[in-house]
Amino acid sequence: MRLKNQYIIEWKIRNYYSDFSFEKHLESVINDSQTLKEGEALEIHQVVFVGEFNKEKVYLIILNIVPEK
Repeated sequence: MRLKNQYIIEWKIRNYYSDFSFEKHLESVINDSQTLKEGEALEIHQVVFVGEFNKEKVYLIILNIVPEK
């Protein structure tokens, strides 16, 4: 969901594995779920753990939309 200059993404993780890379999967979720206009870039503002529901860990990812460098 895009609100003015931010994207808010809901991210659910069903299982953790011993070789799970939070950073790698976070990058993948961000790349797969947003569309930017020309000249825009993203920076992570906040990652919030919401809780665990039905054996899934739920996070909110808040991204700032900034001018591309």
